[in-house]
Amino acid sequence: MIIGFAFVWQPGTARADLSFDGQNRFIMSGQRMAVTLVNEGKTAALAKVSLNWGEPESGQSQTLPLAVSKPLLRIPGGQKANVEVFYQGAGLPTDRESYLLLSVLDVPPAAKTPHTMTVALRHRFKLLYRPSLKSTLDEAMAGLSWEVRKETAGRLIADNPSPYYLTLSDIEAIGLNGQPCGQPIEHLMLPPFSTHPLDIPACQPTSLRYQIISDAGNPRPYGATLSADKKSHGSAQL
Repeated sequence: MIIGFAFVWQPGTARADLSFDGQNRFIMSGQRMAVTLVNEGKTAALAKVSLNWGEPESGQSQTLPLAVSKPLLRIPGGQKANVEVFYQGAGLPTDRESYLLLSVLDVPPAAKTPHTMTVALRHRFKLLYRPSLKSTLDEAMAGLSWEVRKETAGRLIADNPSPYYLTLSDIEAIGLNGQPCGQPIEHLMLPPFSTHPLDIPACQPTSLRYQIISDAGNPRPYGATLSADKKSHGSAQL
């Protein structure tokens, strides 16, 4: 979950009453999906809900084929409310996942004290639309490969041949003597059927430690032994 700040502050206070029933990402596989919003505060909350393409450069010329049932809703204090996401059934690829962003703006009440501003918190979640696919996410995680390019010092290529978006965290490259090759890469999202170069300038890596995020948003640790000019697959670590 990414929290951004808009028009920002009222001294000493900040609304953060909305939560999302323990979810930090959403996987949609049919034509409708319910998203639960929880108001943990004592007073009513006003939420503005919207959907956007996750990668604007690839979808900005297309009309978004999804909609939300309640773009603006009021949630009484201590209660829950559901917002449904609808897919029209056409307009998204059928051979791979699609990446969207679900945005929820926690609209604050107007400031009662003169010359003050209130805080608006925007929550953004990954929403992946997943059509019926022949492979599983576990197979996609196992199929991720890495290759060290001998002709380019410190160049590492990540290859995701699957129809899934793979989100990686804490990618740590290890050199020949067991020393870390610079700082870990905190976040990398690999689109389906894509490769991505990583520059590791500190040394020539011989192994990797990294995590892949599951559908539930939990990190799964992996490790891989690297060979120059040869693709290496990672294995799950206990």
